[in-house]
Amino acid sequence: MPATILIDYPDRIPDHPALDAIFASKVPPVVIYPVSHAVGLSVIRTLEDHDIPLLALDHKPKSAGLRSNRVTPVLMPSLGQGVAGFCEGMLALGRKFAVKPVLFVVDDEELFLTLKRKDEFAAVYRLPLSDWDVVEPIVDKGQMYRNLAKKAYPIPTSFFPQNEAELDQLRGQLPMPCIIKPTYSTEFRQRFGVKAKCFDDFDALRVFALELFAIKLDFVIQDFIPGGADQLYTYAAFSDDEGNVLASFTGRKLHQFPPDFGTCRLGESIESPALEAVGAELLKILRYRGISLTEFKADPNGNFKLIELNPRPGDWPERLAQLCGSNLVLAAYRHAIGEVVEPSRITRFGVRWANLLEDFYYCVRGYRLFAYPEAHRGVWGWFADLKGLESCAFFSWDDPLPGLVRTWGMIREFAKRERQFRSKP
Repeated sequence: MPATILIDYPDRIPDHPALDAIFASKVPPVVIYPVSHAVGLSVIRTLEDHDIPLLALDHKPKSAGLRSNRVTPVLMPSLGQGVAGFCEGMLALGRKFAVKPVLFVVDDEELFLTLKRKDEFAAVYRLPLSDWDVVEPIVDKGQMYRNLAKKAYPIPTSFFPQNEAELDQLRGQLPMPCIIKPTYSTEFRQRFGVKAKCFDDFDALRVFALELFAIKLDFVIQDFIPGGADQLYTYAAFSDDEGNVLASFTGRKLHQFPPDFGTCRLGESIESPALEAVGAELLKILRYRGISLTEFKADPNGNFKLIELNPRPGDWPERLAQLCGSNLVLAAYRHAIGEVVEPSRITRFGVRWANLLEDFYYCVRGYRLFAYPEAHRGVWGWFADLKGLESCAFFSWDDPLPGLVRTWGMIREFAKRERQFRSKP
């Protein structure tokens, strides 16, 4: 494992043989930020066998991705230390390359910043996705749902109250149960710890909505589609400037936490022409270029309704897509450097990916602990669900350190959580 290289000042890049080698590469390198979570590791895993120099960046010293033996690891300032410092560090780094690298930013806040400052970043990096004027109407869920409703695209029934009076006019009209989800998810998730909230009666929904109005957080109210994680389907793809799909993946979640609005812990590849069709239609409507991760939920009639679209790589779909015959990240890289990308789709189905230790914890302990007993699997139920497992979020036999680092971190997190629960009455 190469030693992590520290960039402590954004305008001064240290002399280092490993950095000098990647800066001088004639093959366009890939720069990945951040690599502390499973998405960054997914990008590394999908590119590690293609003789592409990989520069892994993070601001966390104990980042799992910085321990990979497949990357040149660099510790640098975070966005939390100031927008100027983050941007100056990234731009100073980009100017060092002999051949312009491809930049994969896999956290929303930093990604949106690079797109808003595209003129600066595009001068030193290749950005493998659409400009901000295309991406903003996608990440603004209110704007996206309004646009899609006009085109009769399948979305849950949606309402967009802008104030208390408009909200009160919806009393008696809202389907119950229904959910509130934010227009932009980052601040909502940081404040409330969830992606969305579900309500069975209008008065409880009204109290929460008034709180959102008070703090000026825009939101959408939608019909809640019944069903658990196994009714959540994922269409991941790389598409060109016209929204034509060049590489695609179809899959579904099997476990997630929280089980209602959560993050995938176990997923699998599936064959579904209907999911392919509705996913490809969406990208064509949006004319989006880049890797996208689109989630649908099947309603009681089996029709797919759009939940959300993320204009960046994810963790499990990209890795499974590669294993199943359609490497989305490699397609994005080759397109960015000007190569012709032949269309591909996955050809293997029933292949599974897991965030293994986290999934084990939730299935045998965490779901009950957090009051989701219906999602409890137990040890043997969890083992049975792993049939077809071929990839883990962090662990790889030929690159084990990221998995070991993340395992130790998760054990500490779970131990702390258990102590907190034991201390409560």
